[in-house]
Amino acid sequence: MAYIVVTGSFPAHVGKEVGQTFLKLEKLPDFVKTEHVFNTARDDYAFFTIYEIEDESRYFEGLKAITKRFSGYMNIKGYKYTLHPVLEAKDALSMIGLG
Repeated sequence: MAYIVVTGSFPAHVGKEVGQTFLKLEKLPDFVKTEHVFNTARDDYAFFTIYEIEDESRYFEGLKAITKRFSGYMNIKGYKYTLHPVLEAKDALSMIGLG
């Protein structure tokens, strides 16, 4: 399995617009699963979302689908996000000959 973590933030005053946009966004393909969504607030709202792509051979396709979905927020002033391709520790260790 492969994972993508999306982190981001937006100002509190656009929260309703973010929620309305969320309800209109295209659904992700079935092979991309939303594992966890975490939210926190201080000055801005911040979020951390973990996506699991069950079939690693479809990783690039999943990355494109997630990117397309988040591009739906691009017109909201102050909305920022970053996609982070991540590895599980066992996979990262194998890259340096330790797993």
